[in-house]
Amino acid sequence: MTGGPPNAGPARLWGGRFAKSVDRTIDDFTSSLPFDQRLAPHDIVGSMAHARMLYEQGVLDRESAEPILDGLSALLSGLEGGTVSVQDGYEDVHSWIEGTLIERLGDPGRRLHTGRSRNDQTGTALRLYLRDEVAELVGLVSQLLETLRAKASEHTDTLLPGYTHLQRGQPVSLAHHLLAHFWFLEADAQRLMRAHGLAGTSVLGAGALAGSPHDIDPERSAELLGFERTLDNSMHAVADRDYVVETCFACALVLVHLSRWAEEVILWTSAEFGFAQLDDAAAKGSSIMPQKKNPEPLEVLRGKSGRAVGDLMAHLMQLKGLPLTYNSDLQEDKEALFDALETARAALTVANVVVQGLSYDADRMAAALYGSFVTATDLADALVKRGLPFREAHEQTGAAVRVAEEAGVELWELPLDTLRACCPLADESIYAGLDPASSVAAHDSYGGPAPQRVREQLERAVTARDAIDAWRTGRVEPPVLRAHRAGTLSQSERLAVEDGS
Repeated sequence: MTGGPPNAGPARLWGGRFAKSVDRTIDDFTSSLPFDQRLAPHDIVGSMAHARMLYEQGVLDRESAEPILDGLSALLSGLEGGTVSVQDGYEDVHSWIEGTLIERLGDPGRRLHTGRSRNDQTGTALRLYLRDEVAELVGLVSQLLETLRAKASEHTDTLLPGYTHLQRGQPVSLAHHLLAHFWFLEADAQRLMRAHGLAGTSVLGAGALAGSPHDIDPERSAELLGFERTLDNSMHAVADRDYVVETCFACALVLVHLSRWAEEVILWTSAEFGFAQLDDAAAKGSSIMPQKKNPEPLEVLRGKSGRAVGDLMAHLMQLKGLPLTYNSDLQEDKEALFDALETARAALTVANVVVQGLSYDADRMAAALYGSFVTATDLADALVKRGLPFREAHEQTGAAVRVAEEAGVELWELPLDTLRACCPLADESIYAGLDPASSVAAHDSYGGPAPQRVREQLERAVTARDAIDAWRTGRVEPPVLRAHRAGTLSQSERLAVEDGS
């Protein structure tokens, strides 16, 4: 079914070349308004910077620039205050903004698009949006880091087995174990901050792909938007979505790390492990088995990691075969990005609730240190210190473990004569390092589980989190937005060439 006359309905940003209106099915299929309308505030901010730059460069006169900036500011205030909402029927959010301005202002609204294309306009709005969202995610990571650090500080003396292959390996402290998750997430914060920086390139001025014949100033646009850099190549600027891929990768890795942690908590809160208990507020029950306390939020979180990875893969597949420069395939960058950001936000929030309410059974953890010979490596290392090559020490210790297992005793409970039959260099002093607490204390290399090293690690954790928070508090809003929110964008201030704030 086709529509009415050419360009019927809301104004389009194109159409003069067309003699027929677009089929409604095609319009619906290609419309991005249902999902890109969330970019409206950021698109308006980009338009503010563009209009102000055009005026400063003499491309727009005061009679056009003043109403454009007033109209954009009023439109943004309406969106922020809830008195204005994006209307259906437009091709995309950019069409709605420009159409609304034209409806309100008439001819000045038609001049806003001078010197730019939807290609550089879209990239600008998406970069602004992404930076705001990523900064929020960094804040959520910081909150979870502090919760983990606080929990770890309560358990510097709580011992449990460390695992490899899900088999008991060597003794560690619970604090050391929790801090391992801390550092995974701290690295996630660093990745998110790098993605934020990568998005800080202003592409205004790239136009459709070949820049602009107007006397524009891309560096001024970047300054007004709070971006750190400006484009080096107009074709690259239009085609670039690496910042989207990097952000989705950072989100996917956040979910992968949280999934690993969630799997561990699911195991630990099972009756088979019994190392931890979920708070009632962070668990769900069974519709048929009254006794059940299920770690359902963690299972959902674990499942959502695949969703975040899928968002990343969607972007990579979209980009892999695209010739330069812009192709409408890039319209698909938004939904997967939005989903990745929302999934990461929800997962971090849920994880923080779970960690806050999680309690640990120190006795059950301590009991797991026995029966699996978790200090066997300490025996081998003690033999090495007595001059034996490690491979021989490993072989002799394995023989001692076999004997102890058959006897049903721990290594330190073997009679010295029995131990010497396997390990000839053993003497009475060797027993002092074979209990779990002694083992943990002896592993005092940098980053190890010894109590002093864990205390140092907790101090480094505070420093690391403080650095993340300093990045967040040091981040500034785009100057045009900061002025708008401060209510200082009078006409003279908007259009003063010398006022860069």
